[in-house]
Amino acid sequence: MTRCNLMIVLLLVGTLKNVYGQQDKEIPVPSDPHSGALNAAAPTLPMPSGPFGIGRIGYEWIDPSRPDTYSANADAHRDLMVYLWYPAPRAYTGRTGPYLPGAKQMDANPEVQRRVGDEFGPSWRLIVSGDFVSHAVENAPVAKSPEHFPVVLLSHGLGGMGFTYTSLIEDLVSHGYVVASIEHTYTAMGVVFPNGRVVPFHQEADPVGLSPEQRFQRMQASAGLAITEGARDIVFVLSKLIEMNGQKAHEFALGGRIDVNRVAAMGHSAGGAFATLACQMDQRFKACVSLDGALPPVAAFPEYGKGFTQPVLLLEIDHSGQRRGFNAAQEAEYMKKKEAQLNACPIGSYDIVLKSAGLNHGSFSDVPLLFANGKKTETGEALYNLRATQAFTRSFLDKYLMHDAGGLLNDPSEYPGTVVTPFGH
Repeated sequence: MTRCNLMIVLLLVGTLKNVYGQQDKEIPVPSDPHSGALNAAAPTLPMPSGPFGIGRIGYEWIDPSRPDTYSANADAHRDLMVYLWYPAPRAYTGRTGPYLPGAKQMDANPEVQRRVGDEFGPSWRLIVSGDFVSHAVENAPVAKSPEHFPVVLLSHGLGGMGFTYTSLIEDLVSHGYVVASIEHTYTAMGVVFPNGRVVPFHQEADPVGLSPEQRFQRMQASAGLAITEGARDIVFVLSKLIEMNGQKAHEFALGGRIDVNRVAAMGHSAGGAFATLACQMDQRFKACVSLDGALPPVAAFPEYGKGFTQPVLLLEIDHSGQRRGFNAAQEAEYMKKKEAQLNACPIGSYDIVLKSAGLNHGSFSDVPLLFANGKKTETGEALYNLRATQAFTRSFLDKYLMHDAGGLLNDPSEYPGTVVTPFGH
């Protein structure tokens, strides 16, 4: 971490809370996760647009090189749940599976239940009961063709979980990608392991008597650890996937089917910092995607070593006119730094700014659709914004992992208001 720009990394969490927190709260959140459950209309995820069905399987992977600093067991090591979503035969298209495996265990844990209730609102009861479903089929057979699939490693935001990006994941998988969605233990709102253990989001209370400056310093230290740990999770999962890919199919469902030379890291919000830091740490990643994960007023990305060796996509919403939490001079410095960082990226990098009705920081996830609760206008906006974020994400990944022309990157007119700016040297 000595080569990393610590100021950028340490300010990430506080910055995202200050910049994005207000607009996220525009969505009404019930104080009781059970409230409104009887009136909630069962939402429906959009049908994936590609030709493949969706398979899913979860793995618990332990990194023996990193101790678990929050465990009561001194011998414990970093423990992760990783869900692999993969192309299944077309015959599995239209079948349904649980939206959130482990929802009942989470619901039985008061601390986690409070967080998931806030995240999913009136839809939480439907998730627990199984009335709200995904298109993923657990342990479905792997599609026979093509022989090898590109892989995207996905990181959720601070206090989030990978399952809230189910629509984005399913759309990528339906077009021939394997998505490894990492549940970042202690950063996720809750993680359920195969033995039934539920690990909640970790947040240490400040000791009594700290000055404002001391509390800020503690927040900085905690944020720095979280971002570094998240990036190391991504690098570890890539190494584990490469190791498992060498096994036979009966030992690993995707044994021999992953193209380890076509791998991307992607993350939303704080997960965008995880992904961009991991890409700078490890040249095995061939593309990098940050979904609204910039760090105003400091920089667009954390910085590490010599920077990126792979093309980078910063896909963000239009924040103009929003309360930013910093002054005009800081805004100017941020924009200058952001442009310098993007120009320093390899050629073929992009900054794409989306603008449409109802678009907010959470629009990369399923959450706005769930909170629309069947209302026509809100549902229409949420679905449009999901399609837009998915289309630009896939266009970028197709260009670098599928050797496609990247059509939307050249002509975004299908989504009016979008500004695509190429960068790189």
